[in-house]
Amino acid sequence: MGALAPWYFAGLAALSLPILLHLIRRTPRGQQPFSSLMFLLPSPPRLTRRSRLDQVLLLVLRLTALALVAAAFARPFWRQAAMLSLSDLPARRVAIVIDTSASMRRGNLWHQALALAERELADLGPRDEVALFAFHERVETLVGLHAASTPPEADTRQAVRSALARLQPGWRSTDLGAALVSVATELEAHAQRTSRPADTHLVLISDLAEGSTLQALQGFEWPSRVALILRPVAGGGPTNAWLTLVRDEGEGGEAGLRVQVFNLASSASDQFYLQWAAGETTASGTGGRSSPPARGQEPAGSTQVAVQVPPGQSRVIRLPRPGDLPQADRLVLRGDDQAFDNTLFAPPLARQTLSVLYVGADRPDQQPPGPQTYLRLALADDPLRQVTLHGVGSGQADWPSPRPDLIVLTGPLEPPARDRLRRYLEDGGTLLAAPADRDAAASLLALVEGLALGEAPPPASGYLLLGEIDFAHPLFAPLSQPPYNDFTKIHFWRHQPVVAQPSGPARVVARFDNGDPAVLEIRHGKGRLVLWTSNWHPAHSQLALSTKFVPLIEALVELACGSARPLASVVVGQSVPLPPRDRPGSLRVVKPDGREVPLPEGSQPFDETDLPGIYRVVGGPQEQRFAVNVSPAESQTAALPPEALEQLGVSLGRAENRAQELARLRQQHDTELESRQKLWRWLLVAALAVLGVETFLAGRIAAFLRRQEISP
Repeated sequence: MGALAPWYFAGLAALSLPILLHLIRRTPRGQQPFSSLMFLLPSPPRLTRRSRLDQVLLLVLRLTALALVAAAFARPFWRQAAMLSLSDLPARRVAIVIDTSASMRRGNLWHQALALAERELADLGPRDEVALFAFHERVETLVGLHAASTPPEADTRQAVRSALARLQPGWRSTDLGAALVSVATELEAHAQRTSRPADTHLVLISDLAEGSTLQALQGFEWPSRVALILRPVAGGGPTNAWLTLVRDEGEGGEAGLRVQVFNLASSASDQFYLQWAAGETTASGTGGRSSPPARGQEPAGSTQVAVQVPPGQSRVIRLPRPGDLPQADRLVLRGDDQAFDNTLFAPPLARQTLSVLYVGADRPDQQPPGPQTYLRLALADDPLRQVTLHGVGSGQADWPSPRPDLIVLTGPLEPPARDRLRRYLEDGGTLLAAPADRDAAASLLALVEGLALGEAPPPASGYLLLGEIDFAHPLFAPLSQPPYNDFTKIHFWRHQPVVAQPSGPARVVARFDNGDPAVLEIRHGKGRLVLWTSNWHPAHSQLALSTKFVPLIEALVELACGSARPLASVVVGQSVPLPPRDRPGSLRVVKPDGREVPLPEGSQPFDETDLPGIYRVVGGPQEQRFAVNVSPAESQTAALPPEALEQLGVSLGRAENRAQELARLRQQHDTELESRQKLWRWLLVAALAVLGVETFLAGRIAAFLRRQEISP
């Protein structure tokens, strides 16, 4: 026997009240004095018997009716012989999806996530299937679902536990929408393939940070058979501030970096501190975990700067690099509860010091100006490089030390200088040759094989144009986009006809509109020779007077010495576009944890930006560095309301364990039994029948008492 509302049986205790009240002796409250008795002493009545119950049968009938009504409200039913147990619960298909983004590194969120995952595993039934997925900006299947014809393996849960033990949160951003769409689609496809009926649950373990991306859910039809169960984790403190780099022309210069400091809307603090640091050493020399100074007690000359940001707002501040720590490459923010996003990496710019040797007959002070003068002007006032240009005569073999990074040749070569220049190329040097006359071209071509000097063109009043340009070559790549790729306004009047063998080592980078090579590249030993068959002197062409000359010289310097431009800073997970390279060598990237990643020849982007910090590109002519920072979206740690997912069509399930589900199913089973049996109707009928008997009996007793009163 059972009851849906057994607490109504507690009302049966109230049936004893009429009996108790009837048995309690009650003395009359009021007294009426009489004049004839006022002089007599009062004498209390003498009790001859105790109070007794009158009309017991009526009392029993009335109490019985009330008891039947209370039992009807309790909605009793007859239980079946078999009781529901955990083994009677329907089979489930459970996909545990755990968040491994950067925001999960806060406080003890990861320990909470592992505890919730273990609780889900412990709550599984004997027939349940389980799978494990991890996600950040991408989804990773750690333990997949079984095939349709394969029953669940006994060691699947142990495999999930082993995968959880190896799992750690990373530094990437959170694409919650893509993760839900991917796993829900896989669950729906698996449910269609298998013949085993089972409830499908997607258990999401995440901090549900407000910065999570949900765009993938827009327009996605959520599968009706998949229920999303939310298992949120919370903690890390109410205050969180973060900073981002504001791009401007003075970035990294003496004017300093311009950064923007944000404060979470739910923060309890608005006072923060910024400080430059290099590795583990701060600019003030106190170490990387120094605490903010007390108000009014900031040390003189300290590089720690106070900034006040009200909750929900931001402030832009410019911070010059400290003079006492020129190697400072990061800004550290202090004063909030969550430290995972408090470092902004920004490597300082390193100005290159280059040596360029000019070999030609002209002098820098001659009038009219020669090729050397225009070359000096193109290399001057470079904010990223400090270039020293040395000029020597064509026949001079004693070159200044140290070994030049780039040699520019316009005049003829004597045999001693030719031999030294050949060794320079074999050792990996870069030579730009723009012969000013036919003799210079003939002496130059003796350096390399596969090139021959053609017949001199007859004098003509016309001019040549660049008709074919390989913009994939690093020399012309900076000018590949319109309108910079228009060379039709540059006229060439004189050039040296060079014939390249089809199977030779020369690569034709550009041709004139008559088919003659204009720019060639020849590999010689470890070095390269870039040959311009026409000089940039105004008597030969308009190249030196055009806007293309300086970018071409700058691209040539980058070929010889590497790029001086800072590589773009990115967030974790983004690709870094590395500068083009076709020089053979072992180029590699050194990650912040010291691991080296070799770069294959010809590859451009670097994708393994899985850690925040400073990355170094080594093995080339010049070491380059770039910064990888945590995505600002991960710093938006306010909790996302579940209603935001429901508004996008996600079907949320009940957040209950197996014991709660069993209790709910038992309640549903009892409700079905009670609705079929409807014992409460018969109890009400019995109560009405008892009341009818009580009414009839009370009427007969009342008539009998009236006859007794009127009889003599």
